[in-house]
Amino acid sequence: MKKVIYTVLLFAAFACDNKTADKTFEVEGMIKNTTAKTVYLEENTPNGQLTIIDSAQLKNGTFQLKTAYKEESFYQLRVEGKTTPFALLINDVPKIKIQADLNNAAQPYTTEGSPASQALTSFDKTIYEKGTKLFAAGSKRDSLQNAKASDSLINAEHVHAEALADSLKSFARDFLAKANSPLLTLYALSSFQNTSGNLGMQGFTQGEIVDVINNAATKFPSHTALQNLKKNLPATSADQKNIPVTKAIEFSQPGVDGKPISLSSFKGKYVLLDFWASWCKPCRIDNPNVVKAYKEFKDKNFTVFGVSLDLKKDAWLQAIQKDELTWSHASDLKHWSNEAAALYGVQSIPANFLIDPQGNIIAKDLHGEAIVTTLRQFIK
Repeated sequence: MKKVIYTVLLFAAFACDNKTADKTFEVEGMIKNTTAKTVYLEENTPNGQLTIIDSAQLKNGTFQLKTAYKEESFYQLRVEGKTTPFALLINDVPKIKIQADLNNAAQPYTTEGSPASQALTSFDKTIYEKGTKLFAAGSKRDSLQNAKASDSLINAEHVHAEALADSLKSFARDFLAKANSPLLTLYALSSFQNTSGNLGMQGFTQGEIVDVINNAATKFPSHTALQNLKKNLPATSADQKNIPVTKAIEFSQPGVDGKPISLSSFKGKYVLLDFWASWCKPCRIDNPNVVKAYKEFKDKNFTVFGVSLDLKKDAWLQAIQKDELTWSHASDLKHWSNEAAALYGVQSIPANFLIDPQGNIIAKDLHGEAIVTTLRQFIK
């Protein structure tokens, strides 16, 4: 299973079967600066398609739409002649009022009466602002690398980009924890995962996604579709973070003494293939957790193979010594062009892959206490 196991279609699973609907949802409002004659209310259906469930003729820009529903779902408004919506809505209340100005690209609409719809708009705005800053920082870092700028300048910009990525992920995590709507939770989760993928940063791991959905199902026990989604989750916990068996890719890089070390030299053992760097603050913060795991399992057919994305050998070696990383290490000292990292699709660090004695990747993206708890499940 891919790290991102749900995409924007995730929240489509929450569309309701209106054959048994017993409530009414109304949308009324005003649309400025449009020549369209008709406005449509559309709902996401379980197969990921959009279904027009009501339409209305615009009268001096005003409209009123109505539909029956069973439970909270996800809707959008679209005018004739357009393929994209101008407003996104969640029916957390029986009636929502909309004010739209289709000439206002920055804020095409506002909602009144729906806390979930308003929170959705606020979430999108913050994600866009933070994502724009992260994209700019990443572009600047790439430009410095292409211009062969000094290592200190490149590393400084990379640290800045990592901090922005951490801020973006922390915002999404906090937002999800406080969300008071099942559909808002799933929309925010899906939106962040897609945004992180587009920006080349690490999104939530499979285990974190499962946790979000399980927590939402606990918070909203009466939402039938959410409970059904929970039942269909992968049979794995956030701690285990299992993934389907995939063969590890062989590679070889120079060790600290300059002699090549190959991944296959560890075959027959459980190996935590750990991508990190001396300049990576999150890596250095997580290193004590890797050390803890190594000490517990090093005598149980387990080891760690560290691959660094450093540029300078001295900085790399000093970090190994300071953090007491007493396992095998290798690096081609090519920074983000590290060939092993490219083979494994590493886009952010720390990143790791747990490999079994037969060379199968059985877990990945293990951090914090999850490293030890996962190893305890595999190594007795």
